[in-house]
Amino acid sequence: MAQSLIKQAHERVRDGRADGRAVQLAAWATQLAPDDLPVLRAAATVFLAGRAWDRLLPALLTLRQRTGFVDVYNLGVCYLNLGQESKGEALLEAYLGTERSRHALHLIGDRELAGVLNNVGYVYADAGVRLPQALALTQEAARMAPDSGVILDSLGWAQYRLGRYEAAAFVLERALRLQRPPDAEIYYHAGTVHARMGRLRLAREELRRALALRGGDFPEAEEELRRMRWQLPPPQTA
Repeated sequence: MAQSLIKQAHERVRDGRADGRAVQLAAWATQLAPDDLPVLRAAATVFLAGRAWDRLLPALLTLRQRTGFVDVYNLGVCYLNLGQESKGEALLEAYLGTERSRHALHLIGDRELAGVLNNVGYVYADAGVRLPQALALTQEAARMAPDSGVILDSLGWAQYRLGRYEAAAFVLERALRLQRPPDAEIYYHAGTVHARMGRLRLAREELRRALALRGGDFPEAEEELRRMRWQLPPPQTA
């Protein structure tokens, strides 16, 4: 039964629906088979995709205890998103230092390092911490991989967090053009930025596209659409 639940959860994630249903299926699987390491590993990937930090953290700690393997990056992300900033930042900085050293020793290439810089920069931007560093990391990543929609999305989000809306909108529109298949997160980010700039018609289009790509389950996009109804200035004609 646990294997069937995990399979269903992974199918939802694969189809772009890393939603509450996927997380719940994975959680049920771990409850049915708490000692099954493959089930726990698979559930952890679902919790990560679904941003279920409160479920992912105990899963990662259990895996560390059972296997001796420490997933430094994702553990840092968990702590950061659960409000334990000092723990999260320490782990992410250690991860970043290790990967830079590996790059210097030619153990990983520029593209791989760009992914590392992007990941850490995006996490910082999304959590609203170390914002100047988030911008510097995503800019460095974009120089290494200028054709990556995912990396440009992170750069745009870092600029947004710093209040640089015009720059953020420009970069996020480039990200939307480059990213294939379309990504709900980028549409959400672009919609949020356009909303802050008063471009309400465009913001609604992009936020609704984000919702559609997630099968209607995207709480952040829903919240942004609700906020637009009472908080934002009149729409611009552009």
